[in-house]
Amino acid sequence: MITYDTTLTPSEYLSLRESVGWETLSDAQATRGVTHTTFVVTARDDGRAVGMGRVLFDYGYTAYIGDVIIRPDYQRKGIGKRIVEQLIQTVLDAADAGDYLMFILGAAKGKEAFYKQFGFVERPNDSVGAGMTMYLRK
Repeated sequence: MITYDTTLTPSEYLSLRESVGWETLSDAQATRGVTHTTFVVTARDDGRAVGMGRVLFDYGYTAYIGDVIIRPDYQRKGIGKRIVEQLIQTVLDAADAGDYLMFILGAAKGKEAFYKQFGFVERPNDSVGAGMTMYLRK
């Protein structure tokens, strides 16, 4: 049975990233990233992390969904949907009544349709320009 909690270790984060073929991070970099994450939701099967999502929230206007990762053998089982729903609700719970919020994410190629079910729209469109990304190595 899949359970959900709000904890994630750096080693779990690294293992999940590796499971989907994402760029390898150092232990120190993963630790900093997990430590400074505002909210996290982790899906577990018998205690093992099989999926996670995390949000950076400024408690004002902007919430950035930085990672949603589901191990390939657990994909298409509703786990990612539940994680994103919980992340959005957690941000809403942390905001003040009446706050206007902007959720931002960078969908992995081919995953755009998944995020549309929550109300995310592709950019560019009639009201906003293209989203942009820059990767650097120091």
